[in-house]
Amino acid sequence: MAQGLADGPTVTAPAAVTTTTTLRGAAAVHRDLIRIGRAVRTQSHDGPLSAGQMSALWTIAQHAPIRATELADRERVAAPTMSRVVASLERLGMVVRTADEHDGRVSLLALTDEGVAHIEGASSRTSQLFERALDGLGARDRACVERSMRLLADTLCDLTPHPSAVASTTTTENTPTEGGA
Repeated sequence: MAQGLADGPTVTAPAAVTTTTTLRGAAAVHRDLIRIGRAVRTQSHDGPLSAGQMSALWTIAQHAPIRATELADRERVAAPTMSRVVASLERLGMVVRTADEHDGRVSLLALTDEGVAHIEGASSRTSQLFERALDGLGARDRACVERSMRLLADTLCDLTPHPSAVASTTTTENTPTEGGA
């Protein structure tokens, strides 16, 4: 039987070995995340929506009513990308735009009844899939996986620059400095 995650041995290695091991470990994590994503797509049958559309739908559900610019920021995508995602969700009847009562120039996004039903159905199917997988683990391993996934997700999100930050860096780099050519 395989040794559990929570009670595995801790090994200290020399720096050269650690770098190679870390790269192999990072590659293994990447490979495993791809495998998890494939399994979820295959078994959860989330329907016609892409991962980006589902993520935007979940974010709208959590923060509605929300401006498209805030949605893009939360999803860490450029505004034009989010505009296309929102337009596709509108065409599918899952999202509706309403006028902001404080600023008529701004529209706010919210889920339609169909969007809510899709979220609830997709979330429950995917959650059930993960629940079955997590039920196969012991209590300590389950807690370790839950904590590790949250930590990895938070860390990756912190490393991902906001598109607006990347755009401003690019603009700043292309702007001549005072006294420059």
